[in-house]
Amino acid sequence: MVPDSCGDTLSCSGSSSGVASTGTATVTGAARRKRDVVSALVLAAVLAAAWGWIRWGYPLPDSGVNAAPTVRLYSDTREIAVFLGTSRRSQIWLPLAEVPRPVVDAVLVAEDRRFFQHRGIDLLAVLRAATSNVRHGQIRQGGSTITQQLARTLFLSTQRTWGRKLRESGIALMIELRNPKERILEAYLNAIYLGQDGDVAVHGLGAAARHFLGKDLAQVRLDEAALLAAAINAPGRTFSGDPVRALTARDGVLRAMLRQGVISRAAFHEAVIRPLPRPAVSSTLRAPYFVNLAREEIARRVALPHSGEVRIATTLDPILQRVAEAAVRDGIDRIERRHPVLGRGKLQAALVAIEPASGRIRALVGGRRYLDSPFNRATRAARQPGSLFKPIVYLAAFEAERMGRGPGLTPASLVPDEPMTVKDESGSWSPHNMDGRFRGPVTVRRALEDSLNAPAVRVAGNVGLNQVVQVARSLGIESLLAPVPSLALGTSEVTLLEMAGAFATLANQGVRATPTTLAGDFPPGGASLVAPVPAPVRVASAESAYLVTHLLRGVMQHGTGRASARWGLSDVTAGKTGSTDGLRDAWFVGYTPDLVVGVWLGLDDGSPIGLTGAQAALPVWAAVMQAAVRRTPPRPFTPPPGVVLVAVNRDTGQPAPILCRQGQVIQEAFLAGTEPHGNCGAASIVESAGGFLGWLRSLFQ
Repeated sequence: MVPDSCGDTLSCSGSSSGVASTGTATVTGAARRKRDVVSALVLAAVLAAAWGWIRWGYPLPDSGVNAAPTVRLYSDTREIAVFLGTSRRSQIWLPLAEVPRPVVDAVLVAEDRRFFQHRGIDLLAVLRAATSNVRHGQIRQGGSTITQQLARTLFLSTQRTWGRKLRESGIALMIELRNPKERILEAYLNAIYLGQDGDVAVHGLGAAARHFLGKDLAQVRLDEAALLAAAINAPGRTFSGDPVRALTARDGVLRAMLRQGVISRAAFHEAVIRPLPRPAVSSTLRAPYFVNLAREEIARRVALPHSGEVRIATTLDPILQRVAEAAVRDGIDRIERRHPVLGRGKLQAALVAIEPASGRIRALVGGRRYLDSPFNRATRAARQPGSLFKPIVYLAAFEAERMGRGPGLTPASLVPDEPMTVKDESGSWSPHNMDGRFRGPVTVRRALEDSLNAPAVRVAGNVGLNQVVQVARSLGIESLLAPVPSLALGTSEVTLLEMAGAFATLANQGVRATPTTLAGDFPPGGASLVAPVPAPVRVASAESAYLVTHLLRGVMQHGTGRASARWGLSDVTAGKTGSTDGLRDAWFVGYTPDLVVGVWLGLDDGSPIGLTGAQAALPVWAAVMQAAVRRTPPRPFTPPPGVVLVAVNRDTGQPAPILCRQGQVIQEAFLAGTEPHGNCGAASIVESAGGFLGWLRSLFQ
């Protein structure tokens, strides 16, 4: 048995003197390397400090003043986001006196317990880290003090090299020579990187508390303070990684605080039994896709001050936004459960809701989960709209007719739904319907309600493809539109926001209001407006816009949108489905005079989802629109002067006077002067009268 005294004596191992000598030489060599590393670090730090003092001085950020103003976005009176200027960086500067003591203690215990004893470099920590790094042959530990971390955050890269470490040490010494400890600590607490919230870089404890805990730093509990301190070393793993690892890291900070005597045992036990705080709605930014769009609009339209704070009101409706986010989430889950072939986690969706008269964006969702993908599919994903584009074709036709340049088309006109072949620069092409059937002559109403393809292509060709493009441009579609025959079927890629804006113009009787995220008493104090939102402008006649709306009401009652009746929406809305070739994209845009809601679903790689707009997008749309009309009953659709309503047979488009009504009779809208005239003939009158007398006879039998 080896005696205890042998623990410090190599010769007690029983080895020969030669072996013992070799071991001693090894230890001596390691000690010499450690001494050399420390000496080199100190010498390089001193030289770098002198050089840095002469060249730059490495100033710390001004206390309490950001390099850009703090921008606070509000929805009504509720704050939805805070960020620095218009960059994708979030920072809320707090003076050291306003940082809660438990937060300061937690950070010091976790990162630099000897902060107030050293002068920028903790030689004990450096020696400990150097030993580990020499043993592993690479940089595994940094031994960095708070001052060194601040130097790296402000002035250096995060690359782990000996050269960067030497420069970091020199800058830290210089910072300590020129600044009091309290100033250094304040700068560190406000500048240290604490992770990503989507594509927003979060810097400082104040911003981290807002993003990841959903509260101001002054409101954090002891357990939350320890969690924030633990996140400094591994922000990604703490706030969006393994919760078990995050809990272990938090509890480690709490135990260290207990050992250092900065918290009582009772406070420790109270904090350590708390579960991790649930990520608040605000922790990933409230309405993050909307906030990003607002940030981009602020950058274009607003000249911010150089410092201070700016409060900006947005157009977001927080209630409708929550409904929209839930509808997208539930819709995706429903589809993935019913269609497992799509896989879990791949299907994407986007939604936008706009007030037609003002252009105010009231809700916006750009994907299934912002933290997984901050790419905004509502504003940036260009996809084929398919049949959703057809109302624009018919609007162009009605506008041409109004100006006396059209082929005499009305909603009751008959258009052939028959096989056809069209030629363009790429060759010949034959449109067909989704079910492969042709229906012969159909009214324009039936063509749009049933989303028939050949009639839309014929009408676009008669009006002129360049004219269709021009009308689409006037509605706010800025994406490139190819003037080819298939344009009528939505083969040119557009964004959801563009299509929703185009339908908003229809809902607003031909007046286009530019979509915006900014509202209220604008510009806010301290800022100036450099590019106001364009005033609403008439881009189509109220009469033509109403004719299309009246047709789209039929889509909801009799056509591809008739499933909206399950939500009680078929009689109060107008809308259109959109399904693309191969069923790669599913769209639905529907509206009342007060609100337009557009929805898109699909896969980012463009693979087919095998679902139509009515199957995939309409239920998501209906959940949002139903909530909206329950909160505020919509105004009715009212025909403008210059539009007359005439009773016609829905199938033939022929007038249907009271005495000779056969089949399904509807009230069709016409530009005044284009409505059909005439009667249905004596035979039809006799037939109708016979039917009426037969009905009377049956009452008395």
